Parts: sequence; C-alpha cells; structure tokens
Amino acid sequence: MGIKFDNSFAVPASIEEAWTTLIDVPQVVPCMPGTELTEVLDERRFRAVARMRAGPIELMFKGEGELYDVDGASHTAKLRAKGSDTKGRGAFQTQMNFALAGQGAETLVRVDTDLTLSGSVAQHARGAGVVKEMARQLTAQFAKNLTGLIAARSGRSESEKSAAQAAPGRSAAAPAISGIALLFTALKAWLRRWFGARP
Repeated sequence: MGIKFDNSFAVPASIEEAWTTLIDVPQVVPCMPGTELTEVLDERRFRAVARMRAGPIELMFKGEGELYDVDGASHTAKLRAKGSDTKGRGAFQTQMNFALAGQGAETLVRVDTDLTLSGSVAQHARGAGVVKEMARQLTAQFAKNLTGLIAARSGRSESEKSAAQAAPGRSAAAPAISGIALLFTALKAWLRRWFGARP
C-alpha cells in the first residue's frame, strides 16, 4: 500500500538556525512522535525504534534511516527510512523530502512524504484519507517538538551545548503514541473537512 502526502509548518527561527537543527540527526530524530534513537551510525545514518499503541496492542517498529542529498545552499534534504514490526505484523518504507524557506522571522518547513506499508499494518490502514490525516497530526506534533528543540538550543549555554555534543546517540525512551486517540482525532478532522467541502 503506497501513500503520498505533503505537509508544511512554520518554526519561529531563522532559516540557518532551523536548517542546522533539522540536519542534526541525534537531536531531530527524537522529535518524531513515538520515536527513540537507538544508534547513530555516522552523521547521516541512524537506527531507531518507533512505537504506537492501539488499545491493549502496542506496535514497535525497528528500523534504520539515512539523511542524504543534503544541500545547504538550497536548504533541502531527503530522508529515507525502513523498518518492520518486531512481531512480524508488517513493515514500512518511507522517503521524506524537506525544503526550508525563509518567511520573515520564521522558517517554513515543507515535507513531502512517500510511504509504503505492507503486511497486516497495511490492511488496517486501508483508508488512505484517514492515514493522511494521521500524518498531519503527527507532523503537527513533530513541528511542536522541533520548535521546542530550536528554542532550547538557542537558549542554552555553550557548556551545555558541548556536553550534548559529547554524548551523541543517547535519547530518552519515547512513550508510545496512542493510536486510538490519534485515529479518532484524525477521523474527526477528516470528516469535518469532507462534509464542510460538500455543497
């Protein structure tokens, strides 16, 4: 099952500050909801786990990703990642294209995503419209986390920055995303837009 969607959001930072944060793998990967960075292979490649809870069932995907085609002049980059559920219930592959643009005192971040799901995970995600809405909700959470990270980076002392750089690859365990809560939020937003668009 293949799905393509795009999202955008603004962060209150200059384009250079936002760009520096976005390409910092050990810092930006934990901003992704439900994701825990487990290993930094090099400055561009990493391993991580992502968790989502649906009622009593928790899905945990183990995978790896790579930031590539990083172009500081145009402020664009690509991220490819793949992973599989630890209990064999499905797998995913995704490619995300990031593009940053200055917008006054803010930076607009555009994310184009191509996601492929397989196995029972794909069967449960048959409603592409709902999956896209869930992606929008996740992007909103990611934007909030990224904004907080940028604010923290710009406000902390040089000694704190040095300490953080001296211990790459470590991150606090991320709580699982509640799939049920996210699904209901996505469904309500999707239905509201669908019925609102009807004459």
